[in-house]
Amino acid sequence: MKKCFAAVFILIAYVNTCLAQGSTSQSDSSINNLIHTAGYVASEYGAVPSYIKSGNGKRSLILLPGWGFDASVFNDFVEANKNDYTMYVVTIPGYGKTSAPPMPPAGTSYAELDWSKSFLSGLTKLIEKEKLRKPIIAGHFNQGSQLTLRFAIDHPEKTGGVIILGGPPKLVTVRNGVVREFSLDSMKLLTDIFLAEKWFKSITKKVFDAGNYPPSIYSLDSIQGKKLWDQSAAVPLPVMIRYLCELWTMDVLQEMKKLKSPLLVLRATFNNEMLQSDATNYLRPQFIDLWNRAGSKNLNITIKDVPNAATFVWKDNPEFVRQEIASFLSKIPDTLNK
Repeated sequence: MKKCFAAVFILIAYVNTCLAQGSTSQSDSSINNLIHTAGYVASEYGAVPSYIKSGNGKRSLILLPGWGFDASVFNDFVEANKNDYTMYVVTIPGYGKTSAPPMPPAGTSYAELDWSKSFLSGLTKLIEKEKLRKPIIAGHFNQGSQLTLRFAIDHPEKTGGVIILGGPPKLVTVRNGVVREFSLDSMKLLTDIFLAEKWFKSITKKVFDAGNYPPSIYSLDSIQGKKLWDQSAAVPLPVMIRYLCELWTMDVLQEMKKLKSPLLVLRATFNNEMLQSDATNYLRPQFIDLWNRAGSKNLNITIKDVPNAATFVWKDNPEFVRQEIASFLSKIPDTLNK
């Protein structure tokens, strides 16, 4: 425990240094982003999430959009693949026009993963409701990727295969292009006592948006990237922050050996300008390099680099993604849901 606290204090000092380089008006003491805004109507904990069923193919495919996005981001993918798969496009509660669960009681550690567990419970109910037998589950970006991997590790009997679309296996702190990695216990303590209470609780929307991923992270097409950024930015700040804090306390990378299902990683490659820029030098360590470590832990993992693509890989390079998914699924026994 002493070592854990020591690591936390080192990390706090590091984060404080980073924040000191930012805005001088980063917070507003009248704001509390750790509770729902007044009048917010929460969804039921553990409920089946909102989803859209499309397509008429024999293979069942569940699609999970990433942090801040709803099912509509997969409209183009669904249209292009409607004859090949029967797709269930999920919206994680709180995004788009959906509502997030109630906030956990004050003082609940983010490491309890209340909202993440609520979603995973709802996903299990969806699979049972639709009578799906070992569907393929595809997760996108941050959150969609981690939740998909978490589900597959915990429920191999319900998972036929896993596809990661442009996401990393976990969140890491990157400075000057170098990963500053801390133990999961340290990250849990840091998130509870510092990131949430001292930073995110009173951060202004303007500062949060300025520090969030830029549009180019989503798509190399600037117009498309801006539209995607706008969708994410429309989500209420307490919802984004709650899910983000849970992501900081989640590490499926250390459990990759437990993954029994075949996994296809369609890795975003961005471009040289983005990978070399000081503003986005976290891309290679987090979105690319971490998968090399994951691949060394499990021979069931296939990694394919998607050329000329940011994290929405199926938008920036749709034909490459379509072909790689088809090739991957052709090697997995077809487990029809009916």
